[in-house]
Amino acid sequence: MSILFLDFDGVLHPERAGVDRLFCHLELLEKWLRGRPDVDVVISSSWREAHPIEELRGFFSEDVQSRILGATPNLKHDDWEQYDGDVPPTRFERELEVTRWLAESDEPWRPWAALDDQAWLYKPFNLRIVLCDPEVGLTKCELDRVDLVLRGQR
Repeated sequence: MSILFLDFDGVLHPERAGVDRLFCHLELLEKWLRGRPDVDVVISSSWREAHPIEELRGFFSEDVQSRILGATPNLKHDDWEQYDGDVPPTRFERELEVTRWLAESDEPWRPWAALDDQAWLYKPFNLRIVLCDPEVGLTKCELDRVDLVLRGQR
């Protein structure tokens, strides 16, 4: 069993997508997931900060919803009010949220990959991160790379 940590903006739809294009790549992802019943999903998108997990699951088809295990925790940014520099006070925050979720799970050793469009949220050279072009979003090419990442951990 593997885990896919999933961002929404810039992945399931282009970063600047209008309402009519939201989740335009969801069908592609769901088709890929249906062919890989051993891959579960954890939402790492900032959407988790404004939407409860049941609402996030509701964006997916019924047969995929049960494979959405939850969402990564939100790191607290109490010091962000004073932030005015180029480097945020918490660096690589999404990777930290992923590793926290894994550490608190029942199976922290599970192979994982992350689909995202923002490299700066992860440590450089993390080979488990598959980046999408934020202007395009998810394509078959990124899903092929996720397959390689997950296969390489088995």
